[in-house]
Amino acid sequence: MASVESDIISDLRRISFTLRSHEERGSIVKEGRLTPALEIVKKDGRRTRQFQPSWYGVHKWLTGSAVTNKLYCWPCLLLSTKKHNWANGGYCDWKNLSRSAFLHRSSHEHIKNEVSLKRIEHEGTPTVMLLREQRRLAVLEHNEKVRKNREVLKRLIDISVVLSRQEVAFRGRREAEESGGHFIELVSSFFRHDAELKGYWQTNASVFSGLSKTIQNELIECVAEEMAAYVDREIEDCSFFACEVDETAAISPLSQLSLVLRYVDRKGNTQERFLGFKDVGADRTAVALKQVVDSEISKYDYKRKLVSQSYDGAAVLAGELGGLQTLVKNDAPQALLVHCFAHRLNLILQQGAQCIKQTRCFFATLEGFPTFFTRSSKCTELLHRIVGRIPSLCAARWTPNSTVLHAIASEREKLCQVFQEIVDGSGWDGECRRQAAGFLAKLNDFQFIFLLYCYRSIFSITDVLCDVLQKNAADVNDCNSQVHLTITMIGDLRKEEHFKEVLKSAATALSDLPAPPKQPRVKLEDEPPADGQNAHFLLYNDIIDNILVQILLRFADIKALQFLALSDSSRFPAFSKQFPTDAFSSLADSYGSCFDLDRLKSEFGVIFRDDQFQNRSVSDILLLINETGLCEVLAEVYRFFCLIATIPATAVSEESRFSCLERIKAYLRSAVEQDHLSARATISIETKLLSFLETQPNWYDHVIARFASKKERCIELHYK
Repeated sequence: MASVESDIISDLRRISFTLRSHEERGSIVKEGRLTPALEIVKKDGRRTRQFQPSWYGVHKWLTGSAVTNKLYCWPCLLLSTKKHNWANGGYCDWKNLSRSAFLHRSSHEHIKNEVSLKRIEHEGTPTVMLLREQRRLAVLEHNEKVRKNREVLKRLIDISVVLSRQEVAFRGRREAEESGGHFIELVSSFFRHDAELKGYWQTNASVFSGLSKTIQNELIECVAEEMAAYVDREIEDCSFFACEVDETAAISPLSQLSLVLRYVDRKGNTQERFLGFKDVGADRTAVALKQVVDSEISKYDYKRKLVSQSYDGAAVLAGELGGLQTLVKNDAPQALLVHCFAHRLNLILQQGAQCIKQTRCFFATLEGFPTFFTRSSKCTELLHRIVGRIPSLCAARWTPNSTVLHAIASEREKLCQVFQEIVDGSGWDGECRRQAAGFLAKLNDFQFIFLLYCYRSIFSITDVLCDVLQKNAADVNDCNSQVHLTITMIGDLRKEEHFKEVLKSAATALSDLPAPPKQPRVKLEDEPPADGQNAHFLLYNDIIDNILVQILLRFADIKALQFLALSDSSRFPAFSKQFPTDAFSSLADSYGSCFDLDRLKSEFGVIFRDDQFQNRSVSDILLLINETGLCEVLAEVYRFFCLIATIPATAVSEESRFSCLERIKAYLRSAVEQDHLSARATISIETKLLSFLETQPNWYDHVIARFASKKERCIELHYK
């Protein structure tokens, strides 16, 4: 049965020594440790072990509690700042007592507490001062460990950023081997010149090494989340933003949406921020897509701030995206559907080629020409020696492919010479010969040559339109005029004399070369019978009609963007003499609720007459207003140019981002979860933003704070 004195240990475990009054602490130290005989017997197989009172004499620091029937370390029970059995839980493993006691008495924590207790007992130092010093030393020791832990974590963050930014796999092919993967190799390199930190890291590697796949992924997430938090703050400060959505196919069968927001920051710089890839494979209905978009942009007050939405490409989701833009517009009526002018033309030509079976086969063959010559350096050398260079095709953009078509049409004879040399020459493998023979046959096939010259006539017109749309998109009237001129010129191609000219050019081209050896012709399934010139005339007209219909459909709403003319500073002198009423009315119709229109008109009158604003780009005007402190004086004009800079009407800003998914996935190992692809893509795509954030003094503190908050860590990361 426990005595009254033995309850002191139980009380110390309930109310610690440091929380007691000065008088209580002095009384406990003066009375000293308790040494009760513990009535506890331990069975070890057939052998019985019981408490030996002589242990108190062997270990002068040992104390016991008859209430808990366990042993404790008296100095650690009173003064320890760390939790362990000898100070908190108690010890009762009689079999291993000698070994455990020896290890404890040799520990740094025990020696420190024993020294402090001796000072209290023999030097008469006030207990409160010793405890204060004890806490101070404990805090210093804790903070030093935190500092080293954070230094280790900083290097792991840097390594994660380097690999993600360069789109390199974290876990290389030899991850299981001694050399390790890319992440492990960089860890070794980063610690090579810091022996103290390397020693600390290696000593604590059993607790936290930072090399696991989970830690790597969490670090990627924390960096991407910190970047996203900065974007959130920027968008909160902006007046407007535009949402650009596209469906991009990954290597996996997943269907994903990419989201990009465009806005003007507080310094007047136009920003485009990649928000990530969202998996929409489970449900691709317009309502489901709207929920995905809402989950990303609802926090930005999009019902008031969203001024533009665009949905580029995405042929597989065309119908769903069409419904999506309607649902978004129901919530944000001012969010015009804006499609890059040049991209519209790209889709027109793309759609025109895919709607007709013959043209699908034609462009598939055309795509094979540049691909064939990249299959080996020997093919490339032969091409350069006889022909020169053939441009590469671009699957994402259609109009640049006209250069490939023009190159093949102009260099057809030399290309035939190249393919003939491969077919007849020695040293070429069978597959190369077969492909060369196929291309040679195509270059001598009348229908292929006919389509080659047909599209050359069309591209010579659409290339001019593309150039105008890219360089002069702010002048909507000029773009509209060029579109109508293009429609007229392509419509003229339907005339019989133009068809006969194309037919004659194809026949002349074939007559210039000796016919190749007769090749057996394989008839395509369901191929309609040829009917001489009439069949080609019908095909010719189908191609032209399809393109005309697409142009009329996709450029039908171009007049709704007539207000863009107000941003054309080269016309400011003319506007100062005659105010552009039609363009201003267009702005009032689309975005009247966003402006004080009377004030805006007056401010326009000022800048139209000011030489400083003339012949400047939209971005230059924004910076000029910002740097000269005119943001409040010309508040409505500044908002207008922010609106113009936000609307993605001139550049296919999102196109360059899609290829990043393919490049990143090519490097990713299956060990990295699909969920982390978007985070890595964000780091890789938003390199400039990341570089800026890395220069901020609190960058590492913010990332480490996110890492520490994700779950309870086995290392200390917070200072006291």
